[in-house]
Amino acid sequence: MDELKTTTKRRFTTLIDDDLLSQIKLISYFTNQKLNETINNSLLTYIKEFETKNNTKISDIMNFQNNFKEMKTKTTEKK
Repeated sequence: MDELKTTTKRRFTTLIDDDLLSQIKLISYFTNQKLNETINNSLLTYIKEFETKNNTKISDIMNFQNNFKEMKTKTTEKK
C-alpha cells in the first residue's frame, strides 16, 4: 500500500465499536505498523473497493466539485 500519498495529516475524533478497534489494533501490531497507518491503509482499500463496485472514482467527483466551486467564484467576481 505504498500508494498512500499523504501530504497533510489531520487529527479528528470519531466513535468506533470497541471490538472493531481491538481488531484494527491487533492488525497494526501483527503487521508492525502504526495504528494510523493501518487505518489509512484500510480506508484506502475500502475506497478502492467502493470505486470498483460503483464504477466511479471519488477523486473525479471531488475534482468536479472543486472545479464547480472555482467557476462559481469566478462568475461572482465578474459581476
